[in-house]
Amino acid sequence: MGTGGMVGAAGASGTAGASGTAGASATGTGGAVGGGPGGSVGGGPGGSVGGTTSDGGMNPDEGGADRRPDPGDAGPFYPLDMNDVTILVPLPASSATPVLLRGTDLADDGTALVPRALFDRLVMKETDSSGPILMPATHGRLQLVAARFDLCDRHLPGVCPEAEDAQMRLVFQPIHSDGLAQDVGFHAFYAIRNDEIAGAVAALRDLARSVPPQTGMLRVSPALSAANPERYAIQLRAFVKRYGGEARLIRLTVNAQPEIFAAVRWELRGVEKKGDAFVDMTIVGSTAISESVFLGASYDVKPVTDTPSGFLGAITRNIFDAADLTKKRESLEALVVVENPLSHTPETVACVACHVSTVVMNARAPNSGIDPLTLPGRYTSKFDLSTAGGKSIESTAIRALGYIARLPLISQRVVNDTAQTLTELEQRYPPP
Repeated sequence: MGTGGMVGAAGASGTAGASGTAGASATGTGGAVGGGPGGSVGGGPGGSVGGTTSDGGMNPDEGGADRRPDPGDAGPFYPLDMNDVTILVPLPASSATPVLLRGTDLADDGTALVPRALFDRLVMKETDSSGPILMPATHGRLQLVAARFDLCDRHLPGVCPEAEDAQMRLVFQPIHSDGLAQDVGFHAFYAIRNDEIAGAVAALRDLARSVPPQTGMLRVSPALSAANPERYAIQLRAFVKRYGGEARLIRLTVNAQPEIFAAVRWELRGVEKKGDAFVDMTIVGSTAISESVFLGASYDVKPVTDTPSGFLGAITRNIFDAADLTKKRESLEALVVVENPLSHTPETVACVACHVSTVVMNARAPNSGIDPLTLPGRYTSKFDLSTAGGKSIESTAIRALGYIARLPLISQRVVNDTAQTLTELEQRYPPP
């Protein structure tokens, strides 16, 4: 529900995370981490270093202006691009040296980014009598591999209503000792209150301003891949800690290959907050609370759903191969509307849809003589919509944003969502 996690009922595939300009500070080793009044941004050995201050700008000592946006002020305009609102974090050299944060690290509110109780609830349920999805120790190996920002939860297709809260969305994967990513993803959704959005956008702009322009297609973060990424990493850690924590968590989903299951199979499920409690999420098009995806000649999904209509014919190879050209085209049209945030949300499509549409389109369209660019309902934007920064068009793994081993995966839906967020940011907080 959601990219990097799973796409399901009340899930969301969006963009993620940035810090606002006010809040509590949290201490790191040798320095303070935070963006609250009087706070500095540090977050690790070496003490307090650069970053955003309580005024939402760069620390004056670092050469930025001393400014404090009012609730509706996103600060001085600075153009954002794809890699500024969706950040795919490079993998570490080993599990001992996270690039940014672990799932067990604490947010500014003093709670873990990935709560242990919710992790256990998602993975320890038995699945078709085959045992738990993951072992308890996997929680300690979770590391942040992607951060995304979006202007709302996108319950409905179209532009985000200005009265809604924004979101930070984080993707965590277990990292092996050699730095390789396990085929498991947790997607955590955190609320950014409506009165905090302008400050978060100001912080995003300050973060983007601190490095050379990251224009072009979405890819592994150029800023974090640079020769000296620590200043950017420090600021991004502060952003994540500012808006993370249990009090803000509204949804947690998992998309995982069970650790004790021999076949190539993924389990997708999630929980979301209703009132004061987390409840199981229902898979779109069914009453089930878990979805299994088996990989054979094509994707075998249980429970079977055809949402939107034609999607099942696209992902099931024997159905697609037996169809005439008109039916094949209709099936591929279902894939492009799945990928269009103006047509569908994760609350209106089958759980697996956004995760497999990229690779399925690449496999089906060329052999059918159908140009995907001619299909109606395709999302368009002035921003770069290429997925070439990852390998999703060739990998059969159903990870929408993240990694399989060291292979980066970026789905078309993630790219389109990112572009739509940028479009709406420019509309809401336009250049002078």
